[in-house]
Amino acid sequence: MLKLTHSVVDIAITCSHFEESLRFYKEKLGFDVVLDVMIPEDVAIASGLAPTGFRQVRLQAGQTLIKLMDIQPAPERRSSDFSAGVRWLTFFVEDVAETRDGLLARGVTFLSEPVTAPDAGGVVCALDPDGILIEFVQT
Repeated sequence: MLKLTHSVVDIAITCSHFEESLRFYKEKLGFDVVLDVMIPEDVAIASGLAPTGFRQVRLQAGQTLIKLMDIQPAPERRSSDFSAGVRWLTFFVEDVAETRDGLLARGVTFLSEPVTAPDAGGVVCALDPDGILIEFVQT
């Protein structure tokens, strides 16, 4: 069993269009940048994080950090097809309709109107610039 020192898990996203992703998470979702750091090539390679050095911008999302990776050459955007791997990020909100309306005003595009689910009062999803589902849930 792992003995974790933090109760949350940070999420790293390799961006196909870094500036577009940074704008989405910072300006549209409103997350604050807490660190902008260069990861040197020797660290990236030795740790297995990446094949070269890269810039990483960390944004605060509640207790979680979303780490956006700016690496060159940038990888292609993921397929829109359903596939293995990380599929979505879930953010728990007080009012899903109010959240949706506020984010629509900031230019976020949603896949549907909010819907109810067996375990939630409301659910609505958007896509980030790399095709990762961003789920907002009202419990």
